Amino acid sequence: MLPRVGKTAPALTGSHPEEEAQPRNPRKKGLMFVDVKIHGKPIRTIVDTGATHNYLASAEVERLGLVLEKGVGRVKAINSAAQPIAGVAKSMLIKVGPFEGKTNLSVVVMDHFKVILGLDFLRDTRTAVLPHVDSLMMMGGQTLCYPHTGRVDWREKSIGHAV
Repeated sequence: MLPRVGKTAPALTGSHPEEEAQPRNPRKKGLMFVDVKIHGKPIRTIVDTGATHNYLASAEVERLGLVLEKGVGRVKAINSAAQPIAGVAKSMLIKVGPFEGKTNLSVVVMDHFKVILGLDFLRDTRTAVLPHVDSLMMMGGQTLCYPHTGRVDWREKSIGHAV
């Protein structure tokens, strides 16, 4: 006799409906970061697929020894007022693991992060974000590279300083 409708899979697999399925990999929470070097200086960056551009905290300009060009426009983050872009650091040398390339950084006042790498960086460097394995796949250099990434709670006060 065949099992009733809805009972086929448990009957065939030997599992019981009262057993709850457990995920193989519990979902990781937090923002993805990668430690990089900008203008030769180490800094922790947040990788944000929801950001259209790359952003640098204005407090980091002097430490990194950057020269800014005039910024045009404003930036609006969620739950905050629009603010003017203080300047743009153009064609900045950025090193991510073995990858080296150039990117532009819009300078703005930021509270929690030192650098946000957005879609501009991901497109320029031909990078795919692989959040299920906490990794980036960078295809823009001479060879394919997978730099080490990690997760961090955005509420931490020290985000931005590479370890």
